[in-house]
Amino acid sequence: MKPFAYLDNWHIDQPPTRFETALERTGLPVRVYKTNRGEFPESTEFCGVFIGPSKSGAYDDEPWIHREHGLLQALGKAAVPMLGLCFGSQILASALVGRDQVFKRPDRETGYANIEMTAAGLDDPLTAKFSSTVRTFHWHGDEVRAEHPDVVVLARNPACGNQIWRWGRGPVWGIQPHPEMDRGQICEFLEKNRAWFQSEGKDVDTMIKSAEDNTELSPVFDRFLEIVRAVA
Repeated sequence: MKPFAYLDNWHIDQPPTRFETALERTGLPVRVYKTNRGEFPESTEFCGVFIGPSKSGAYDDEPWIHREHGLLQALGKAAVPMLGLCFGSQILASALVGRDQVFKRPDRETGYANIEMTAAGLDDPLTAKFSSTVRTFHWHGDEVRAEHPDVVVLARNPACGNQIWRWGRGPVWGIQPHPEMDRGQICEFLEKNRAWFQSEGKDVDTMIKSAEDNTELSPVFDRFLEIVRAVA
């Protein structure tokens, strides 16, 4: 069986999230690449690929980001199933649809909010099993445009017109929110970045006190991995 590729774009090692737990349950052989340390696969021979978050932007002029663009284009051409989360979603759109597809928002969407499935979302292999309204945790200052014909929007809300999308030319999906984080991880994240959130006018103590389990969208990882295993 072909291995599964995990493109770890974070600048420091992170504790396992719900995605890593779901991936471990599959029993798939996994290869992890620390991309901003220069680790990249030399081929596209994978059963599936996960593209993780980053503190960088898909539009940043960094060598590893340029290299990842090229890799994702090759993987897309090879029809390898891919799922991108936050920055992962954005760099997928930038690589496969166009670099102008990712833009910096005038404000950061932060905290818990509902997303609404579109008609396409209610019929998509990744999201069809979800309710029409799903609550999840958000934290992003960049966004993928919703208007391109190769971007099929599966979920949105008033704050962001493209919360989940599928590439119109292959088995590729992007998720903007953060269903990978449980309540404890969200609280730790808020505490570690307290100064950042306070600079944006957020009441961090209230956010921590009112933190939620953030479970409604988390089955999306199992669903993607089911798609991968079916293809494999």
